[in-house]
Amino acid sequence: MSKVMTMREAISQFVHDGDFVFIGGYICRPPFAAIHEIIRQKKRNLTITRSNAADDFDMLIGAGVVKRFISTFLSLGVYGLGRCFRRSLEKGIPHKVELEEYTNLSLPMMLMAGALGIPFVPVKDMLGSDLLKISSFFGEKKYKVIENPFDGTPALLVPALNPDVGIIHVQQADENGNAQVWGIEGDCKWGANASKKVIVSCERIVSREIIGKDPSRTIVPDFRVVAVVQEPFGAHPGYAPGFYDVDLMFGSLYQRASNTVEGFQEFLDEWVFGVQDRTEYTQRYIEKFGYAQFKNLMAEFDYSYPVSYSY
Repeated sequence: MSKVMTMREAISQFVHDGDFVFIGGYICRPPFAAIHEIIRQKKRNLTITRSNAADDFDMLIGAGVVKRFISTFLSLGVYGLGRCFRRSLEKGIPHKVELEEYTNLSLPMMLMAGALGIPFVPVKDMLGSDLLKISSFFGEKKYKVIENPFDGTPALLVPALNPDVGIIHVQQADENGNAQVWGIEGDCKWGANASKKVIVSCERIVSREIIGKDPSRTIVPDFRVVAVVQEPFGAHPGYAPGFYDVDLMFGSLYQRASNTVEGFQEFLDEWVFGVQDRTEYTQRYIEKFGYAQFKNLMAEFDYSYPVSYSY
């Protein structure tokens, strides 16, 4: 059965105030079209998570959407820490986000545990770190140190995570939700499959037959998916391998705008509230920066090498 709908419909139906949300996009394929729609609909009190968070999470925090953040870090790359993130923690603007910090290895493993249906997972990289000295809303459940039953050494356990909803952007999916990616996956596969339901945003909707020709690229099966949204340019200003490159110019624009509360609000007014959907967003981009700039981001078409699935 087709699960195709608009992003407005998907966010309205499946993301609710107070939800725990996994947002994919480890460096590449951030679901910005969905993030903008969450802000437009003024969702509130969300708990959000992903390792290697960036400007997408910074924007959600600045817009007042987020109550809690299960984090590894949040940076704007070469521009340093997210400005809205810092204002939230240091000045309580627009409010202070509750923060629970893990490492860039332990958090994906917590999502992996959630996807595999196991209650916790042992990790090594947090032992001896200051992350064990501070806990927030997880309290004593942030981690447990036990004796390794095999050799008696300390073993650190962290809990599995099972978000209410996972939102990912992929290169292609069929209308039922079988979602395929190429390029960096990060924790996208585990975060989506750990979630109770998944919204798939994609560059293109293809047939089930095309999905079946290269099944190993499928990171989320259709039975986990509740909505499929075709959103070309949906990861911009992030990148989607095979479709378009990262937009460093636009990233710099966001960094400068978010340096102040007023600049950040002006950015939202223009690029989020000032457009109804991703189509209008793309048109606004072309009108403001020119078609040549837009075209320069696009990837050249190229075939991959053929693969034989015979035996």
